[in-house]
Amino acid sequence: MELDLDRQEHGRSEIDIDGTLALDLGEGTPETIALNGQLVVQNLESRFLLNGTLRAVGRAQCWRCLGDFELQWEVPVEIMVLRNVDTDEQESETLLILQRRGVVELHESLRECAVLAYPQSPVCSSGCQGLCATCGVDLNRESCACRQEDYDPRWEGLPG
Repeated sequence: MELDLDRQEHGRSEIDIDGTLALDLGEGTPETIALNGQLVVQNLESRFLLNGTLRAVGRAQCWRCLGDFELQWEVPVEIMVLRNVDTDEQESETLLILQRRGVVELHESLRECAVLAYPQSPVCSSGCQGLCATCGVDLNRESCACRQEDYDPRWEGLPG
């Protein structure tokens, strides 16, 4: 996942992204992901703008039932490569790379985009029932005999 500054066409073009990245976010999250899609590259006078939305796929753990599943999510990408290293460019939400010539390695910038877009609480399906709070059985696979009470003693002091 590279961008060759010296061979990139002037104006607008596209580059294909297809590879794997290590996320290293911790337990229950994908160690590596497959990342693919296309980015639009705009080669302007002193800068390159890369933007688009990529697709990430990796094995994750459901936050409700703790089962492993294949997680897919969209990764919005907005990266600017400045060729004028002595710039006064202000900070923005766009990732900024300073490099005059040669090949720009995009792995770390794309990893950062994937991490920022990673779902906060990934679930295997919208209908996942999770685990029983009392006995811990996976409610997607079997039911339990635990008594579910709608009564919460913390509300006793409130007027009825």
